[in-house]
Amino acid sequence: MVRAQTKRCIIIGGGVAGIAAAVEATLRGMEVVLLEGRRFLGGRARSFLDEITGDVLDNGQHVAMGCYHALRSVLQQLGTEHMLGLGDPLPIVFAAPDGTRDCFDPYRLPGLIGVIAGLLRLRSYSLGERLHLLRGGVRIAAMYRARDATVAEVLQRYRQPPRVVERFWEPLVLATLNAPIESADAGLLREVVRRGFFGGGNSHHLLVPRAGLSELWEPLLDWLASRGGQLRLRVHAAELIESGGRIIGVATDDGEEIRGHAVIAAVPPKALDRLLPTSCRLSVPVHEFETMPIVSVYLWYNRRLEVPPVVGLWGTTSQWLFDRDHLLRRTDESRQRFPGHLEVTISGARAIAAQSAADIAAIVDGELRVVFPCIAEAELLRWRVIKERAATVLLTPKTERLRLSAHSGIAGLYLAGDWTATGLPATMEGAAASGIAAARAAASDP
Repeated sequence: MVRAQTKRCIIIGGGVAGIAAAVEATLRGMEVVLLEGRRFLGGRARSFLDEITGDVLDNGQHVAMGCYHALRSVLQQLGTEHMLGLGDPLPIVFAAPDGTRDCFDPYRLPGLIGVIAGLLRLRSYSLGERLHLLRGGVRIAAMYRARDATVAEVLQRYRQPPRVVERFWEPLVLATLNAPIESADAGLLREVVRRGFFGGGNSHHLLVPRAGLSELWEPLLDWLASRGGQLRLRVHAAELIESGGRIIGVATDDGEEIRGHAVIAAVPPKALDRLLPTSCRLSVPVHEFETMPIVSVYLWYNRRLEVPPVVGLWGTTSQWLFDRDHLLRRTDESRQRFPGHLEVTISGARAIAAQSAADIAAIVDGELRVVFPCIAEAELLRWRVIKERAATVLLTPKTERLRLSAHSGIAGLYLAGDWTATGLPATMEGAAASGIAAARAAASDP
């Protein structure tokens, strides 16, 4: 008997989508060659060392949820799922400059009952507002279709009170869709609500990584090598190789040609467009996809700060606050020299991203001093601002219709990335789901 030759799958891009594709393709018996142009994995979900403080920083604060099944399956294979803090889901404290406080804690009761109880315990809302919020959530989750509707239109249709929109729906949409409610696709919010709030079990658990994001992907090199695959860093893909109407490989910047049965392009839309040979064209102009920035602000203070691990901020430019000193391991020296360590995330950040880093840090520090008295008395020792100018594709109702599936329409070429047609927002879960879908499509190609 002649043994069938193992199919080689070449994956371009070592972000979350490419990592997920590499794991899934390997599990499906393919020989994987993963190419990443930079010296690190993770793409926009990576970490690095701040040499002054000695702290590990993420390129942007990422969170997960219990319903992130695609991402969790990848991390289970790599042995790093525990770094998501599965045993310690976090409630969300809300805070405003006027002293208003609230807390969404859905963990006192199990599953869906806990979510409903947590929503009904939001004391800063009137009883009528809480009931409107709960009914609105149920109706959004039950929507059959939301084609061509924005989140704002759907919230108006379901008569959500202004304060509920401002303090619940807008923060949720910015955090998950990275878009204002006036332009965000309502169908994507439906998936967030369905899976994250009404998915049952531990689907609603908020998981904040307890290690730098790069640690999540660190085992991939050995994992692939032990299964006959390769991870090649600092290898830049220059162009896809086409023959007879089929993509058969990748040409690199240094002139190497890597050939295989299938190629998965796990790269952003504009990078994909540059890789395509002139003889191949996609069905939609992906280079025209609009992107939206996210700004992350790291701050270090001269004292330990008594703030909750996760805070949603109302009435400020700052949107989400994370107490990194509580959440991550730090060296004794870092804690001694820089006791208070916070991170603030601002999504949908077009306006503020245009400002200087110093101005952004001053705005955020000033807002935190108003909201938290303990910060008002502290000295800011250091700050660092990270602007991810193309953090995600802006997923409007129009863009949602243009997202491409794993099947590119070009033989031998498969697509992955959080911008592809997963039916999910552009999150780590969306990226992981896209990589898995692309690998399955490539493995089933005869």
